[in-house]
Amino acid sequence: MTQQAMNFAKAIFDLNISEEHIENAKDIIMANKELYEALSNPAVKNSEKHSVIDKIFDKEIRNFLKVLCDYNSMNQISQIFDAYDAIVLEGKNIIRATITFVIRPDNNQLEKIKEFLCSKYNKADVLLELKEDPSLIGGFILTVGDTMYDKSIRGSLSSLSKTLVWR
Repeated sequence: MTQQAMNFAKAIFDLNISEEHIENAKDIIMANKELYEALSNPAVKNSEKHSVIDKIFDKEIRNFLKVLCDYNSMNQISQIFDAYDAIVLEGKNIIRATITFVIRPDNNQLEKIKEFLCSKYNKADVLLELKEDPSLIGGFILTVGDTMYDKSIRGSLSSLSKTLVWR
């Protein structure tokens, strides 16, 4: 993620635009590849981009999107939205994590994982994304930011293999 994307994300957060309007804009842009390409294309005049923005988007977010077009930064919109989401979660004292598994953990196990993460990272809640990956053979991998807790059989076998090769 670029520093410019982070700066734009902070700016949109500081503008105090409702999350609903931002999500709405994100959905529109991410669902329409042609719109994204037109708004990102430096060959398209800014006046034309502004006209399209005025017709499609909520009033509250229009000026922000126009600024992105004016600075030829619309190509970073995905990163900007990701950074904005991270800022919002941080403000709500929520951490984002991903658990990758072979067999989906039951609700009790998921709650214990959330409790562990809340305690470890001193957060109020966890936004836990669930991903299935049969290649793990068994167990799970828990990813929080740049930290990975690999409790999978595949990870254990890989670690064992490295240990044996090292000797």
